[in-house]
Amino acid sequence: MRTLLLTLTLAFVLSLPIVQAQHDLTKDYIAVRALFPNYQYQIANEWNWDDFSAGFEFEYGRHLSGPLSLAFPFKIGKANYPIDATGNSVTEGGLFNLDALLQLRPFNSNVFISPNIFAGLGANYEDLRRMNFALPLGIGLDFKLGGGVYLSTKGEYRIGFTELRDNIQLGAGLKFFLGGVPDNPAGKDTDKDGIVDTEDQCPTIPGTAKAMGCPDNDDDGIANTKDACPEEAGPASTNGCPDTDNDGIINSKDECPTEAGTAANNGCPDSDNDGVINSKDQCPNEAGPASNNGCPIRDADGDGIVDANDECPNAAGPASTKGCPDRDADGIADKNDACPDVKGTAANRGCPDTDGDGVIDSVDKCPNQPGPASNNGCPEITQKDKETLSFAARNVQFESGSSVLKAGSNAILDQVVDILKRYSDYSVRISGHTDSSGGDDLNLKLSKARAKACNDYLVSKGISASRLTYDGFGETRPVGNNATPQGRTLNRRTEFELYQK
Repeated sequence: MRTLLLTLTLAFVLSLPIVQAQHDLTKDYIAVRALFPNYQYQIANEWNWDDFSAGFEFEYGRHLSGPLSLAFPFKIGKANYPIDATGNSVTEGGLFNLDALLQLRPFNSNVFISPNIFAGLGANYEDLRRMNFALPLGIGLDFKLGGGVYLSTKGEYRIGFTELRDNIQLGAGLKFFLGGVPDNPAGKDTDKDGIVDTEDQCPTIPGTAKAMGCPDNDDDGIANTKDACPEEAGPASTNGCPDTDNDGIINSKDECPTEAGTAANNGCPDSDNDGVINSKDQCPNEAGPASNNGCPIRDADGDGIVDANDECPNAAGPASTKGCPDRDADGIADKNDACPDVKGTAANRGCPDTDGDGVIDSVDKCPNQPGPASNNGCPEITQKDKETLSFAARNVQFESGSSVLKAGSNAILDQVVDILKRYSDYSVRISGHTDSSGGDDLNLKLSKARAKACNDYLVSKGISASRLTYDGFGETRPVGNNATPQGRTLNRRTEFELYQK
């Protein structure tokens, strides 16, 4: 229901500028109606006459212009207000509405049946204690009884700004136009275009005042019957056809409608009078043949660009670089290209910057990932990722005296995999270390095996082996005191160091 009404409101707003009907009813009015509100429809979603309560509506309407009026209905009555969304609990209270509505009457009102649509803003002072607001949208239908008196009916859906306050309101009563409406308005206007027949050159066909009552589709003051271009506004000098550049050639026959030209060139300018119009003349101020694009035959390097427009007249090059050589065809002339054999961008003086970080590929150690120049064009490793690598170094564990990873280490190594995938241009150095327990040779061998086990796990998870190096250092690089249990624990570690190649 809301979607339908919002669609009707949009149609109402869009129709305002195009409604052209002339109206006999240009009077203010008052209306008195019986009122029937229903607050239960939004919950029950079905039409039940038992859900309607009763009241009265008093409305004052002020005519604005043409089909538009401004209405102010005041409503008083009873209403069954929902307390919750089940619809099983209601409270009977007072209804005190005051609305401001914009009303559109699309047809001549001096007819037997006159429809209207309206939308606006309404306020309800509920039980004289609580104020809530709504968006009323609705349709009215008036039936002429005689003079300025109408049987007036209306129905509206009110979209509440407060929960459980959407409602339907129906009304029926009488509408009185102040001063009355004559059944036969003075001043005969057969075609109802607002121009009386005595002043209307087309009294049976609706038209505009500018065209003396005759149809004028483009509103240029020239009646359609005399207008060579009735759908496009233009001056009388060109029989109502547009001539934007005022060269005496109408737009529809002018190949250059925004530049004054001559009839010989179909409305296009030719400054040097060589028969080649300016837009196609590479030398618009020097006469030359069409075979040379309007330029004198001067092309020392034979690249098809005349010397006058060739920045490198003695070295052949394309038009995109104004006649200068461009070996890598990147649109930057070799003389201005810092990388003349590799395509690049003007911002980098012709050098490529694949990741667009402002560091050209030739000096960018991470050409596929943006990073600051201070870090060689590589993304800086976040503190969080550094902490993850430090945690992995301390917590990747192996079976006692073995290079077999414990099952709990897989999840830690998976975090290392995630980091390597995000820093795809970095390589990693894996270093195995032991404490001083056991023999030196055994410790060295064990540390290398453990580093390789981590290397193999990372490869199995899709990390390229070309990005990995590993080695073991046994007990030779302690970070703790091997004389204490805590120190030996710190010394048993596998480190992961990210670096740029």
